[in-house]
Amino acid sequence: MYIVHAIMRMEDYDCQFCGRTATNFVFAAFVCDSAECIEKARIERGGPGGHMKRKAQGLPIVIDNDDQ
Repeated sequence: MYIVHAIMRMEDYDCQFCGRTATNFVFAAFVCDSAECIEKARIERGGPGGHMKRKAQGLPIVIDNDDQ
């Protein structure tokens, strides 16, 4: 049995809201240190547990931006 350890290098990712180098992975999004970008990620995800709230409502947990 082999155990593989994956290392995520944050400097390899850009903030998906402003394009600066990502320093955090929160609410299923790569974001920078900006409180504004972190808040955008929270809103997009629906807050903590937002995906499960959507599931409980019978909605898909993955939001397709083309459907909005």
